[in-house]
Amino acid sequence: APAAAPPTIPENAAIAFRCSGAPDVCASLHTTVSGALDKAGFRLVTTPDRADIVVGAIADVVDEKASRQFGQNFNTRTYHIELSGEAPKLGDAVSMPPAATVSFDPTVGRERLEEKSRLVASDIVDRVRAYVKKKRGT
Repeated sequence: APAAAPPTIPENAAIAFRCSGAPDVCASLHTTVSGALDKAGFRLVTTPDRADIVVGAIADVVDEKASRQFGQNFNTRTYHIELSGEAPKLGDAVSMPPAATVSFDPTVGRERLEEKSRLVASDIVDRVRAYVKKKRGT
């Protein structure tokens, strides 16, 4: 019998993105990562068992500082964002960008979080694209 062809990955790979931890950071990451993957031509799936690649993020508070400036109270939190990637059907780890941190005050500094989310999303797309290209031999 002929040997089964090795599993391949489609150019428009199905990607599942999961995030756990800080809800505001995960909400921002979900929106920006989903948008970036979609724009890059990947298919978004909601369950890991339907995904060619599963990208995970864990966002944890690592520091919290209260301060008062200009008569206003600020509560700045620093979050650590750890990423992981795998191609479960191929049994591969997918290289992801190194861990990142972002600090912001949720009442006045959300644009810092949004900017960091855009950078993380762009890095994820680059890594997913590079993995698919390598696996497809193109």
